[in-house]
Amino acid sequence: MKLFRVRRQDALRGAVAGAQAVAARTAAHALFEAGGHEILPAAVQQAVRSAVERHASRLLAGAGVLESGASATVRAIEGRAAEASVQAAARQTAGAAGRRLLRGVSAAAGAGAVIDGGWALLQAVRGVRRGSMTRRQAVAHVAREAGTGAAATAAGTAAAALLVAMTGGVAAPAVFVVGAAASLGAKMGLDAWIDSSREVTPLPAPLPRLPLARG
Repeated sequence: MKLFRVRRQDALRGAVAGAQAVAARTAAHALFEAGGHEILPAAVQQAVRSAVERHASRLLAGAGVLESGASATVRAIEGRAAEASVQAAARQTAGAAGRRLLRGVSAAAGAGAVIDGGWALLQAVRGVRRGSMTRRQAVAHVAREAGTGAAATAAGTAAAALLVAMTGGVAAPAVFVVGAAASLGAKMGLDAWIDSSREVTPLPAPLPRLPLARG
């Protein structure tokens, strides 16, 4: 089984997906207020929010992003930010919030295409110069990476926004982590699907033709 190694472009793509998800959090919360709160029971919403925020905090603390001495300050800032987010969400209509989310997802897709497409372009240029890749293969490689990068980044942002739209006021660090992780998972899935689709089973050899009997 091929292990997935987090590369520099994966980290950049995840950061973009998470940042766009945080930026779209207010619009997603407006959709929650407009009807998203009716999808799941309140107890399930609270359980999902608590679980996501707890795991995100552990992940960020383990990575050294959050210092233990600053936890109280972070919670206070998050409380004020959440209150402001709710007030801003109340002033948005569902249609405006949906358009805002669509713009955020589109921006994430564009950034993902640039990140993965640019990285693949460097690889393609080196491959063509070394003779290990034809021009046609280089173009296909760049197109594949740009397409999967765009789709993965958009999927990460959309997944985090959907979480907010269905469960309510999720903390910004948790939204960021969900967007980044979903982007990474989507990229892994797309790459695995494309690689498996290339493995075409060869057609069986045709049966030999028997001579016709003459009467």
